[in-house]
Amino acid sequence: MTPNRLLLLLVLSALAACGSDANPPASNMVFKSRGSVQCTGGGTPPAVMSLELTNAGIVVLSSACGIDGLGHVAVCGAPDGAINIFEIPESQASDALSLSFFLLSTLPTASEVPCS
Repeated sequence: MTPNRLLLLLVLSALAACGSDANPPASNMVFKSRGSVQCTGGGTPPAVMSLELTNAGIVVLSSACGIDGLGHVAVCGAPDGAINIFEIPESQASDALSLSFFLLSTLPTASEVPCS
């Protein structure tokens, strides 16, 4: 076997060993209001809110900040539309809903934004 052919065989073997799961577990995106308000901000950051899920035995695959994309009256103290978004296993979605989280698919105007 030539050195080039041997090298190619080694590279291909290494790449085959690095294969990914072709069928990752199904997941759902859920959200909950951060509880922040205009002018003063506040609210619960995703890292803290994720504890609500994990303490209930729900696996949090990822988290992000977002906005609900809805119109809000512009007045200090009114909700600002900030939400926390979590990816969880599909099999645990009903558990999250019982904790007052909602499926992100029910809020088509929502979008992710950088956490501040």
